[in-house]
Amino acid sequence: MISPLKAVLFDLDGTLVDSEKDIAEAANYTREHYGLQRVPDTTIAQYVGNGVYTLLEKSLGTTDQAQIREAYEIFQQHYRIHLADFTRTYPGTFDLLDLLKSKNIKMGVVSNKPQEFTTSVLEKLNLASYFEVGFGPEATTNRKPHPEPILVALEKLGAQPSQSVMVGDSIVDIQAAQAAQVKVAVLTHGYGTREVLSSANPDWLVDSMPALIEIFK
Repeated sequence: MISPLKAVLFDLDGTLVDSEKDIAEAANYTREHYGLQRVPDTTIAQYVGNGVYTLLEKSLGTTDQAQIREAYEIFQQHYRIHLADFTRTYPGTFDLLDLLKSKNIKMGVVSNKPQEFTTSVLEKLNLASYFEVGFGPEATTNRKPHPEPILVALEKLGAQPSQSVMVGDSIVDIQAAQAAQVKVAVLTHGYGTREVLSSANPDWLVDSMPALIEIFK
């Protein structure tokens, strides 16, 4: 591990929280609005990571931007109410955050989830107090996999890339961290497969929060 380690940034969906069911419910609600049949949660999960617009393009099978904008409003209305119906932190999440807090390591969230929903999930799941930064994609001009969100977050935390680690669950997180010259740890319990994640050469590849804790001890 980096020494001294001053900051750790986290993705949200698939990293800190298991949100697959609630996202899939909102996406399927939107599909049903357009007369489409529901699809399995695991199908919707394949579309998570690059923001809601991309998720809707793929889950509705359209690139019609007018329809996507309309669908976004439908998705939002449902998800705003139901975003924490089933979403929970992964086992060991609070243990890891408490460990980092005890070491006076600053923490932030850098997510492609809309800011409103990022903030709401952090608050509803009692995570918000751990983080000095909680970025959705609106926080910067560019979203992950561009390095800008990571670099801006670290600037706000007063840490250099060489003193920091990004924790995520997708190829998007790996690409963003590598572009920012930040070491990256990825979890396989989220939206990325071990094969794909491994092929992107993260610094650490682990299967669970308890395994990640061992790295940060």
